[in-house]
Amino acid sequence: MANYSIHLIPTYKRCPMPCRYAMTGQLTQKSDVYSFGVVLLELLTGRKPVDHTMPRGQQSLVTWATPRLGEDKVKQCIDPRLNGEYPPKGVAKLAAVAALCVQYESEFRPSMSIVVKALSPLINKPQQPPGAPDTPSDT
Repeated sequence: MANYSIHLIPTYKRCPMPCRYAMTGQLTQKSDVYSFGVVLLELLTGRKPVDHTMPRGQQSLVTWATPRLGEDKVKQCIDPRLNGEYPPKGVAKLAAVAALCVQYESEFRPSMSIVVKALSPLINKPQQPPGAPDTPSDT
């Protein structure tokens, strides 16, 4: 049986400071939640996690987006390539979940199961034809 070792090289692309992994080198479920929150922000904004071509104060996606994730300000950070074609309530929910995931203090971040439950209603389910059963049958 072969021995495998994994050596992680921090790139800070998915984990801009502050992140417990960047400070301690330890990966945890809560650091995974943080990273997933960064991915949600990438989807929402169309921006990279760290972009050194942006002006100072806007280079870290988390730092820039966090104050704009409230329902009243979220339009400020939505990817302009969406051309306003998105469900506002769905975007507000996604932004709220992302905000929870990228909180500075890891103990305030939700578990991944809570994140999944919060995002589940946003999934577009295929339309059933009229009169079709709600669940597929095994026959």
